[in-house]
Amino acid sequence: MKEKKQWFGFGRGIYNKTDVPVRILDKLILGAIVLIVVLIIWFAVHGGYTLRFDTGGGSEVAEQRLDYGDLAEEPEEPVKPGYAFCGWETSQDPSLAERWDFSVDQIENDLTLYAVWEPASITVKFDLDGGTVDGAAYAADKTVVYGEPYGELPVPEKEGFVFDGWIYSGNVIGPDTQVTMTGEHVLTARWVEGGA
Repeated sequence: MKEKKQWFGFGRGIYNKTDVPVRILDKLILGAIVLIVVLIIWFAVHGGYTLRFDTGGGSEVAEQRLDYGDLAEEPEEPVKPGYAFCGWETSQDPSLAERWDFSVDQIENDLTLYAVWEPASITVKFDLDGGTVDGAAYAADKTVVYGEPYGELPVPEKEGFVFDGWIYSGNVIGPDTQVTMTGEHVLTARWVEGGA
């Protein structure tokens, strides 16, 4: 009697009395092992949730990958010229937004946090260029808000000259001029001859 040929494989000795060829069973077992390994790698790379940060025009903040229930690491505050950073909220819609607390709030799904900004308060100094304000050789600093008008400005006096407004970087600045500078700056008095 001719002996059956035995195929080398995982099932050798286990499946030798069945009608299923060992080679097919070997391929099924190998396929299952490969599938499990691929799934483990995929979940290791893609598992968990993504926390994104929308800075609304501010400096970029890197996203974070976290597992369910994790606390996110609070990133460095973003920077946006002319604005002060006030924190992170869960929505751009003020009626739905909740302030995010990195020490308490846990990740439960993919999430985008939105930066909250307020126009920055900016100090304005005055160069009287030899003039005076109420007899003093200086004018008190003024705090203005980025994006809003300068508002009331001092009116200096100078013997022999007429005050002709404030200038900054060649531009005339008046009470209705919108603040576009993002940091402290100096307005300089402009004078024309002809005063008393």
